[in-house]
Amino acid sequence: MNVLFETDKLRIEHEFENAFLIEKISGKELMCDSFYGDPACGLISLKNDWAIIAGEHLTIWREGKSKDQQVKRIEHEDLKWIHAIRLKSENIVKILTDPWSEKSEIWELNIDSLQFTKIRDFKDCFDTEFKENIDW
Repeated sequence: MNVLFETDKLRIEHEFENAFLIEKISGKELMCDSFYGDPACGLISLKNDWAIIAGEHLTIWREGKSKDQQVKRIEHEDLKWIHAIRLKSENIVKILTDPWSEKSEIWELNIDSLQFTKIRDFKDCFDTEFKENIDW
């Protein structure tokens, strides 16, 4: 298994296209999802009460939500091929879509409402060679 992100309590890992959120102390699988291609990144909140796995789509796990709201998969044309995620505030993340694409953009996602908003286009890496870490 490849680890995408972990805290003292939770771990996001994947094996090829299959991604998992695991409770470390018990080994319990809290979430599982399949991606087209390997997932690219993951993030867990500072309070361990939500987690995101991203790649060709986004999958969000939120602790304490009703069963039908706890795991949400967002498949939206504008949020395809996510390259990186970072925390902006307690419940808002920034999302960078494929930085080598003509359509690369930076988005914000509110974890509570699941609303996403485009912040700006991102053309810094278009037509450049691949590199793992992008300044965005």
